Amino acid sequence: MFLGHYGVAMALKRAEPKLSLGTLFLAVQLADLLWGIFVLLGWEHARIIPGYTVVTPIEFLDYPISHSLVAAVAWGIVAAAAYYSWPTRDTTRHWQAAAIVGVAVFSHYPLDVLVHVPDLPIYGDDSAKLGLGLWNNPTATNIAEFLVFGIGLGLYVTLKSHRHPVRIGRLALLAVVLVGTYLASLYGPQPSSMTTIAVSAIVFILGAAALAGWADRRATPQELQAQHLSQR
Repeated sequence: MFLGHYGVAMALKRAEPKLSLGTLFLAVQLADLLWGIFVLLGWEHARIIPGYTVVTPIEFLDYPISHSLVAAVAWGIVAAAAYYSWPTRDTTRHWQAAAIVGVAVFSHYPLDVLVHVPDLPIYGDDSAKLGLGLWNNPTATNIAEFLVFGIGLGLYVTLKSHRHPVRIGRLALLAVVLVGTYLASLYGPQPSSMTTIAVSAIVFILGAAALAGWADRRATPQELQAQHLSQR
């Protein structure tokens, strides 16, 4: 899944406004970020087979460190602990924010189960593997992607935050980049190598997180004062 992960990030942002949307974008895609790194290091493996599924030509051979159920739980705990221990002046509801970061990391696995063929391990390559295989049905894949993304985007827009107001122009740019990248992955040329795919995944995930942080920038004191005056 691609768009759906970012939809979850937008929904979780409104569950805890103090969290940066950029942080949540990175959290929901941590598994894919790690996967890209591990592929480059030779720790996990995949290959390109044209027609392997209707939606993607990538056959994931082994990736228990980044994409097993046990790994999803472990990386979620690590991410939550890292966020909780990060120095911050705003300690209000800090443990709740850390828990949401952990949930965001873990959410990657169940969403991937929807679209992958049965290649997502429980704990290792010799364990049972899960996957409902929506990638073999492009219509069902697109419905799932846009439905989860649309719900998350809708929650982000409607459940407003004073500290992180909706900036329509920036949010529209973010949405265009995400949807455009998703459509390009579906209808664009087939990637030339796994190295290209891994590097592209790393660069895009980091770039999308930075763009989300910019789009969700905290309100300035002047903006907060203007909001206060407009509510009188």
